[in-house]
Amino acid sequence: MKFSVDPSIQKVPYYPKAALYGADAGWTLLSSNENPQSPSPKVVESMVNALFDINRYPASESELKSLIAHKYGLKAQNVVIGNGSNELIEASLRAARVQGRRKAIVPSPSFAFYPIAATVYGYEAIKVALGDSHSINLDRMREAVDNETRVVFLCNPNNPTGTIFDDDAFRVFLASLPAEVCVVVDEAYAEFSDNPKFPKSISYINDFPVVVLRTFSKAYGLAGLRIGYAIGEESLISFIERTKQPFSVNMMALIAAKAALSDQGHLAKVLDSNRKGRAYLCDSFEALGLEVIPTEANFVLVKIGPEAESLAKKLFDRKILIRWLGGYGMAEFVRVTVGTPEENRMFIEALKRIIR
Repeated sequence: MKFSVDPSIQKVPYYPKAALYGADAGWTLLSSNENPQSPSPKVVESMVNALFDINRYPASESELKSLIAHKYGLKAQNVVIGNGSNELIEASLRAARVQGRRKAIVPSPSFAFYPIAATVYGYEAIKVALGDSHSINLDRMREAVDNETRVVFLCNPNNPTGTIFDDDAFRVFLASLPAEVCVVVDEAYAEFSDNPKFPKSISYINDFPVVVLRTFSKAYGLAGLRIGYAIGEESLISFIERTKQPFSVNMMALIAAKAALSDQGHLAKVLDSNRKGRAYLCDSFEALGLEVIPTEANFVLVKIGPEAESLAKKLFDRKILIRWLGGYGMAEFVRVTVGTPEENRMFIEALKRIIR
């Protein structure tokens, strides 16, 4: 059978969604930047209490929107809830469509879904290389913008490098763009950054067409529930909201997110554990003579050299999963998620044995 599709779909790379590891116990999972700790007990309790209500459609998202808005000193109309950040990336592209402007500027390497989603929705994805410090170079991004550009994607801290651009550079960048260009800044890992120069992105939403993406998948530990949110100026958020499916966020995700927001003490413990684990990994890599890229996230980018892929495979044979970055054009690098203290120690001990 021959089934024709739009050329933009044919450009999207196809990788069957096969599992990379078994479902049996014993794996050390340090490849997907997940939070290794269980979510807040309040999350678990709230979900258990709601189990007998799953025959109903999800309740309104308005309560969660109000809680998020209160956290940032905004109105509920500034917030849209999504099925993970991915839905909001797609919704932003749909909302931004306009005749004559069909280019999306994306940093490279960065989150792989930006160019995929842009291509699916008929945009030409223009990739812009990172700067020398493995950070997004906003000057380069600005140079790539032309009169056909409609959307610019930024990831801060950037995945897979963990690096950031600062507030001063971001403010200058926003002010330099044409008013017709929407900036979608993905801050999935923002909670992990301790840098006082991290951009105050949300403070700019009423001055520029900027959409700030946040998620409950990482610091809040709700990756399996797929829930995120976007913040922006009211009218811009209303356009994004219109492109969403009804009930795209399930009942348990909404309940869990509300409970997670209520337990900032648990979040503080997660961030402290990540801070210590990140320092342990970086110190261990440096002691082994490996080049470490300074990170503001819950993962570490480390240069192994030409044997990086082989190293990842040898760790895989020991049921330790990290991410080799050949698919990102960084064949000499691996990305390692900060795990629990025990997972971090197991990984480093295995790494030492392989290197020696």
